[in-house]
Amino acid sequence: QEDLLRLKKQMRVFCQICQHYLTNVNTAVKEQAFTILCDVLMIFSHQIMTGGRDMLEPLVYTPDSSLQSELLSFILDHVFIDQDDDNNNGQQDDEASKIEALHKRRNLLAAFCKLIVYTVVEMNTAADIFKQYMKYYNDYGDIIKETMSKTRQIDKIQCAKTLILSLQQLFNEMIQENGYNFDRSSPAFSGIKELARRFALTFGLDQLKTREAIAMLHKDGIEFAFKEPNPQGESHPPLNLAFLDILSEFSSKLLRQDKR
Repeated sequence: QEDLLRLKKQMRVFCQICQHYLTNVNTAVKEQAFTILCDVLMIFSHQIMTGGRDMLEPLVYTPDSSLQSELLSFILDHVFIDQDDDNNNGQQDDEASKIEALHKRRNLLAAFCKLIVYTVVEMNTAADIFKQYMKYYNDYGDIIKETMSKTRQIDKIQCAKTLILSLQQLFNEMIQENGYNFDRSSPAFSGIKELARRFALTFGLDQLKTREAIAMLHKDGIEFAFKEPNPQGESHPPLNLAFLDILSEFSSKLLRQDKR
């Protein structure tokens, strides 16, 4: 027991050091710190007790919200970036280095998605990953789709809530950029609708199997659409009403009685 407590203390200090290095100026140091943190969090997650090893419970380490937030920020800053930001010196060398850089970024994303799948970090963290599905489809589409699939196996309802949250985040970002009087035929709005359509396809054809999740997704979406009352008064539509247009991409998945 004493050894376990000593190991626990050392492990937490080690995690704090790695967390500190996530904000280092050197990219290679940051990437190394991130990778080590993901590995340590996986090793010392609740998975450590599988196979009747309950005595290891004192070693279980759940990252707090600030660490989860920093890990997510790292992914958003270092994985979801434009490849053209790289230097274009020396055509062949550049092509090889771009492939290598993409491979590295894929590994970083996969490491973080593993934490989501094994519920080491909160599932709603995945909203920031899922919303990148269309934009970065060629680079990370397979990883994001697999993460969606695995999270749905763990908790259908929570996965549906996370999918709708990612669409809400994109809608809010569009409003911040264009205001509430945006054009519904604009590429930004059409892009969110298309992402919703792609999300809907991932639910498959068995409506009974996904009934609860789809109903919950609609409930959350409708609440969001009516959440912001119009400052001009009740006779004017709520500010987020256009979100219903995005939500309608999932309506074919509803059972008839749930549509009512």
